[in-house]
Amino acid sequence: MHIAVTGGTGYVGAHIVAELLAAGHDVKLLVEPQWSNDALLAHLRGAGTLELVRGDLRTPDAVAGLLDGCDAVLHGAGVVGTDDSREALMWDINAYASERIMRRGVELNLDPIVLVSSYSALFPPPGPVITPDSPTADGKSAYARTKSYADRVARELQRDGAPVVVTYPSSVVGPALHTAPGITEQGWETIVRYRVAPKVGDAGMQMVDVRDVALVHERLMRPGRGPKRYLCGGQLLTFDQMIAAVERGSGRKVRRIPMSPAMFRGIGRLADLTASVLPLGSGFSHEAAALITAAIPMDDAETLRELAISWRSPVEAILASFATGSAR
Repeated sequence: MHIAVTGGTGYVGAHIVAELLAAGHDVKLLVEPQWSNDALLAHLRGAGTLELVRGDLRTPDAVAGLLDGCDAVLHGAGVVGTDDSREALMWDINAYASERIMRRGVELNLDPIVLVSSYSALFPPPGPVITPDSPTADGKSAYARTKSYADRVARELQRDGAPVVVTYPSSVVGPALHTAPGITEQGWETIVRYRVAPKVGDAGMQMVDVRDVALVHERLMRPGRGPKRYLCGGQLLTFDQMIAAVERGSGRKVRRIPMSPAMFRGIGRLADLTASVLPLGSGFSHEAAALITAAIPMDDAETLRELAISWRSPVEAILASFATGSAR
């Protein structure tokens, strides 16, 4: 297939593009006008047929030029952040550009039209488990609100029968592919630097290997599936298990400080208010603290069954990120 892709120069997107190329697909990749990453470009071009299109995702002309002549589109571009300082840009990219791409894809009869969303768009769910049928949440941060906006648009198109496929990755971990590490790994920087971390009861979060996320999206590139929603939850790690893996990977002992879930969420709120002043880590926020303390599992059995895959261990993914030097 000839697949249009956005977001293919980021942490998750680079892995997806590499997987698509390795599977024999041709990729038409939209990049920012000034984008440059020789190592990543060489890696991707060594994997298959790659065409670069330079343009601003926020403009209709760039979207039209990207989708022209393609069979399918995978929209993975997004502004990821744990604070609201870039809210305007998040609305432009995560919400409005996503809507523009999906609607244009429908007009051009592309199949599939894949939107890479986030489990933040479904949090908190009305029940004890996040499922593919969980409703779109209102969102408590700018990031979650903008992802929820795009999710509502996708579901509207799905109700009309459009072949829109939405994926919901959880916290993605694993080695970077010539890019900056993912937002979850960026959150470890302060823990590793100061060798201290909170100990919060049974708190935990879903984590999935970035290479598994890439495989999911390659397996979606089959026309005729119709509207679908796939969770990419991976495995639920307790917060203490995650810190233990960070200890092993970094080779540094981390002191645990017991605290209540309420106190942990309070620190997250403080991080939101003082993100530019206090060194609490770029991956930490009140929303992240709420996700961790809620420890709500994701039922992604349908993803594993329909796409015939199995999840790698997120602990091994964390160790791999340190082994390759992508974690900081």
